[in-house]
Amino acid sequence: MGKVKGSLNAIVVNASPHVGRIFYAKAWSPDAEPTAPDCFSNDGRTPDAGSANKQAERCDNCDQNIKGSGMGNSKACRYSRRIALVLEEDFGTSLEGEVYQMNLASKSLFGDGAGDNTHTFENYTKYLSNNGKSLDYVMTQISFNEENDNQSVLFTPTRFIKQQEFAVTSNVATKPEVLKMVVMTPYQADMSGKPKLEAPKAAAESPIEEPTKREKKAEPKPTAKKDLDSVVKAWSDEE
Repeated sequence: MGKVKGSLNAIVVNASPHVGRIFYAKAWSPDAEPTAPDCFSNDGRTPDAGSANKQAERCDNCDQNIKGSGMGNSKACRYSRRIALVLEEDFGTSLEGEVYQMNLASKSLFGDGAGDNTHTFENYTKYLSNNGKSLDYVMTQISFNEENDNQSVLFTPTRFIKQQEFAVTSNVATKPEVLKMVVMTPYQADMSGKPKLEAPKAAAESPIEEPTKREKKAEPKPTAKKDLDSVVKAWSDEE
């Protein structure tokens, strides 16, 4: 994503079922040798059995899940969720059906979006569900969030996918290699000289705090939120 200029359109074909967690004991450094995380969780509740250095039996009572355990007032253990997607521009080319992995950190998962129809990921999935749709039925525009120095991305529905696109996405969504993309399984490096797992890019982000409820300010009476059909139609009319 660091090399992408502007937004991109994609279909999310799969996503990890839960918001997970990831913890590195050492602070991130651009000069440090890449290592696997010390502790991680795929369900956000308990450390995975593959964690090299479990920090607690449960995530909710872990010392790394307390504000101040990380830099400043942040938590040392960070939220994470993985998604698998195909790019709109790949359809009709030799890359059709190519699936890419994207790791979403806290700022891309929680918090406010930009307007009624552009959301952080967790709110986006709820928005689609409330309109009777799932991620893989919609072409999604993924764009950098300009409200926080482009350290996160936002999600906007642009149109419903076409029949030929569905034929491709439904075929790749359940492939074993795609299912692995949305499950955190860090490579446990040994001393045999094999390459070690590259640390997730999200570790380089500035400290992230768990979302907190904000006091609502007095606002004018909001207008009714548009449903998904209206949003998609509006996008089509603009083209």
